[in-house]
This record gives sequence, structure tokens and C-alpha cells, in this order.
Amino acid sequence: MIGKQDWIVQFFIQPIPIGKYRCIDLFFGHYLFFSRRKDYTMYWELAGQVCPHLDEHNLNIVKHVRIGGKQATGNRGNYFPNAIELTIKHKFNTPDYSIDITLNRIVPLQKLTKLVIEYCEFTFEQIVHLISFTPNLHTLKICLLSINKRTMQSFEESEIFRNVSTTNKIKNFEITDRCTYEQIQMLVHLFPQMEHFQLAIKRKEIRWILRYLLSSNNNHTRHLFFLSISSLPKVCLREVNMLIRIEGLLDQFFIKYVNRVLYLWW
Repeated sequence: MIGKQDWIVQFFIQPIPIGKYRCIDLFFGHYLFFSRRKDYTMYWELAGQVCPHLDEHNLNIVKHVRIGGKQATGNRGNYFPNAIELTIKHKFNTPDYSIDITLNRIVPLQKLTKLVIEYCEFTFEQIVHLISFTPNLHTLKICLLSINKRTMQSFEESEIFRNVSTTNKIKNFEITDRCTYEQIQMLVHLFPQMEHFQLAIKRKEIRWILRYLLSSNNNHTRHLFFLSISSLPKVCLREVNMLIRIEGLLDQFFIKYVNRVLYLWW
């Protein structure tokens, strides 16, 4: 069903109306969308297909670009000069050049303020490399932290990690995959400007992780004031409440549990 507020991807269906600010193209069963809400979805399979309704004005008003498909092409398709949000729906393979070069041909990476990487298997090193080209990024969401414990320490000591940790402006970070205590330490070191942190952890590690994140001696979390922790049983609401009060981790705080997600802000 197509909602009233936005267009969604449809496969092998009957004609959809084309309006003044919408563009739909069909190629190998894929539709290419330009929506009334200034969102645009493209597939690499259609990268060389230029939609006739996407004139220069329509390209300029697009603010959010979604990219799907698993094989990037070398063809130059549409370029969206004023896009500030980018969603990557699949991992894609580039022909002869890096991810940043490929994406910079579609959107201006320096202007991006929000980046969402869904259902991808990019390595964390690749993601950090991409972040180094997005100096104005303030919101980042990833689904998987693909880095093992053996390489984590060496990566933290790398030049690109140090550079990104001192220059990035990311304030809102979300990861849907479960993180370990060591991985959270690395993320906090990488994003010292972080204010909102949405994550998933194992119940057995929650005490260690909260002690680390809420420690007054932790200079890397001095801007942090909101946590959203998913995949926790309801009993954690009482356990976290008691932990904070008994150990004096926070003077004043609010805590809530909704649909297996624990919210904590102070």
C-alpha cells in the first residue's frame, strides 16, 4: 500500500501515478522514486537511467537520498547538490574506487548531517573512513559493528581513528547490533561529542557499561545525557535504578522502560 505522506518501493505492480514532484522508472523490476517529501530512492542498477521528471529544480530540492543495490556502477547518474541525509540500504561493491568517491558523485559528503547504514556489512574501518569525509555529520546510525577484538586495539591506535575522534561532530549515535563492553569503550573514544547513545547490550554487562558511561571521571562522556538501551528484560529497570542510587552515579536522573527498551536521561 502506498501511504498518503510518502512513496515506498514497490516491485512488479501496476502503474503508479506520476506527479509533478515524483519520478518513477522501471528497470529489471525496480522503481526509482522521487517523492513529494524531498526523499529520493535510487538503485545502482538504475544509476545510468536519468528520470525525465528530475529536472535541475527537483534535483536541488532533494534533502534525503536512499541508495539500494549491491553493485555500484561507474555510470554518472543524478547528482543531488543539496542533500543533507543519506541512507545506504545494502553493502555495495565499487568498481575501481573507494566508497567515498562513489558516494560523493551522488551527494556532497561535506554537507551531510545524517548518515544511516542499514543491513550492511561494511567493516567498521570502512565506516570510519567514510566519516572522515563528512565533517558536518551530527547523526549516525549503523546496524552492525563489524570489528573483532584482535584488531580493535590496533585500529584505535591508527591515524585515521585519532583524526576522526578529534574532528567529528557526531552527537547522536545509534547501533542496533549488541555491543560488548570493549566495543562501547571504543565507540565512546571515537565520538567524544556524543549526547544521545542508542545501543543494545547483554544484561550481564549492564553494570560495567553503566559504571563506565556514567563515571564523572570519564572525560569522553562529558557531553552524554541520554541513553536508550534495547533488548533488556523489565527487571533491569529496578536493577539500574538501584545501581545508580546506591553507587551515586548520578545526582538526578529519569528512567523509563517501554517495549524492552530502557531509557535513561539526566
